[in-house]
Amino acid sequence: MNIQYIGEHLFPGEMGKFFVWLGFGTAILASVFYLLAFYRKDKRRVLLISARGLYLAHALSVVAVASVLYFLIFNHYFEYSYVWQYSSKELPMKYIVSCFWAGQEGSFLVWALFQALIGVVLLILARKWESAVMIIFSLSQAFVTSMLLGVTFLGAKIGATPFDLLRNTVETIEGTIFTMPDYLSAVGDGNGLNPLLENIWMTIHPPILFLGYALALVPFSYAIASFLKKDYHTWINRALPWTLISLLMLGAGILLGGAWAYVSLTFGGFWSWDPVENSSLVPWMTLVAGLHFMLITRRQNFALLGAYILITLSYVLILYASFLTRSGVLGDSSAHSFGDNGMTLQLLVFMLVFFVMMVVMIGINFRKFHTAKQDILLSREFWMFIGAIIVVLAAFQIIVTTSIPVFNSLFHTDVAPPVDRVGFYNRWQMPFALLIAGFIAFSQFLTYSANDAGQFLKKLFYPLLAAIILCIPLVLTGVITRMNFILVVVFTLFALLSSIYNMLFLSSKPRNTGAIITHIGFVIFVLGAILTFSNSQVISTNTSEFDLGNRQANTENLVLMKNDTLAMTGFYVTYVNNKPKGNTTDYQVDFLTKTNGKFNLEFTLHPSVNVHPRMGAVYNPDTRHFLGRDYYTYIAIVSKEPDYIVIKAILNPYINVLWLGSVLLVVGLGIAFVRRARKRWLGNS
Repeated sequence: MNIQYIGEHLFPGEMGKFFVWLGFGTAILASVFYLLAFYRKDKRRVLLISARGLYLAHALSVVAVASVLYFLIFNHYFEYSYVWQYSSKELPMKYIVSCFWAGQEGSFLVWALFQALIGVVLLILARKWESAVMIIFSLSQAFVTSMLLGVTFLGAKIGATPFDLLRNTVETIEGTIFTMPDYLSAVGDGNGLNPLLENIWMTIHPPILFLGYALALVPFSYAIASFLKKDYHTWINRALPWTLISLLMLGAGILLGGAWAYVSLTFGGFWSWDPVENSSLVPWMTLVAGLHFMLITRRQNFALLGAYILITLSYVLILYASFLTRSGVLGDSSAHSFGDNGMTLQLLVFMLVFFVMMVVMIGINFRKFHTAKQDILLSREFWMFIGAIIVVLAAFQIIVTTSIPVFNSLFHTDVAPPVDRVGFYNRWQMPFALLIAGFIAFSQFLTYSANDAGQFLKKLFYPLLAAIILCIPLVLTGVITRMNFILVVVFTLFALLSSIYNMLFLSSKPRNTGAIITHIGFVIFVLGAILTFSNSQVISTNTSEFDLGNRQANTENLVLMKNDTLAMTGFYVTYVNNKPKGNTTDYQVDFLTKTNGKFNLEFTLHPSVNVHPRMGAVYNPDTRHFLGRDYYTYIAIVSKEPDYIVIKAILNPYINVLWLGSVLLVVGLGIAFVRRARKRWLGNS
């Protein structure tokens, strides 16, 4: 059926597809020309100039693709499937930007865009390592860009384009509006963004996370390039700043995701050990361990193999995280994963190519690593090494459990993931947290190479004693009661006090302010998480005469009639009114205290419910923040009757301790990066 459609804007989409193909082709050619430049010394200059030109053409092509997609979204060109699926005219302008990465195609484009721009920076900073590093970097860019091709080759789907027309996404146009030349007049508006993504944190969290993903490619590229150059040590110093900035961005992205979960989801927490959350956390942990191995290697060579394995494995795990999230394998175990869009094989090939590259390169060069070392038990590098091993073991436990659906799919087994996911991971990770905190504390009082045992133990005594004394009131007042929590709190306080002592009195030299602040942030974060979520309390209970159908609902939920006032732990609450606006209804709930028979307003919360016509009900909590606690409330049940609501309220104490730790962790990594970058990039090297 040949139909001349009216009102479609086809030119931008065709330009977008053209630039995708141009970006894909130039990335492959750049990798090939960099390979030739590396091996053909007689024509290196000409080949290197050609490779640079090709890579710059690739970077400009990816920028052009992103620009075209933004143009389509901002102009509401709903003839394009991606634009229709993730945006709408009703969407506030501040959230329009989130439409860009709301779908798989957009998220891959963000990833490709960041890697392309980072590659341009590498052209300037890599210097003598440019050709070797850019072979690997450009190859990865070719793979990421291929995710946007949207073609079928030999029966296999290669990529998914964000420039598909809406009418081309149906098997047949018969019986649809696409038989009408002016079908766009019937479309009217787009499907709209998932209401959960209409949050300020979700305009920040995904791009920062993808920036962390992209930055992790640089240390990987340096590590593989060192094998090509047969230079097994110089890469460490060159890759250190990139490792730090990758840790900074990946960590910030994870923490912002936790902040989004806290204010947008209804489990009342920061982290739920969701498989998609875990898949991003594990590469961060292996990068942390790899960073410590790199630092040790600069002084003693025995950690070199570990540095190679963990730095390269971290990028492979990022590709694995992308596979888990986008292949559909986690569809039944995670609320955050995408469905299978037919690119599972392509994602597997991408991951396996880089995994095989890592294994082969390490295997071939294994005998070249010199592992001579000084066996000094009481040295900073030894305890850094042991601490890094503990981090790796913790990451291994997380990724193995997270991968249960993958194992089931591969081996046709039927192993069930943990039912109580949070409790399961907390039990396993608690001993690791305790050990890591202890090693942080020990290392603060050690110098590199040999240390005097007597002096070391003397320095440990007072911080450890102070930690035990500080923990006693927490135990006596019931803030912490379980023995495993008590031990972890003692060790985190021990690590905190040791780090502060190191900061103030320069107990170890040379002093690395960024590292100390990072360690302080980490232990404060762990301490805040334990104090907050071990003392989190549901303060609502059903004191009305209505039966909610089961014991848990009656224990945790409260039925509020309009303008009625009922008791809640620590408060009285009143449902005042509701204000519908579009799909969202905002509910006003006043929290009151009673003094001398008179009610006093303490604060007001506005939980809301977005009843999306295509996505169902989305519950948006509201939180009142105080210095030492949060009160967190959401609508538990949507009622068709406006005269009553069912709410659930949660008290989260000490939550600001967790946020303080998060900020210090990021700030510490930032300081460490700036220090290392100034020395590496602005120095004479």
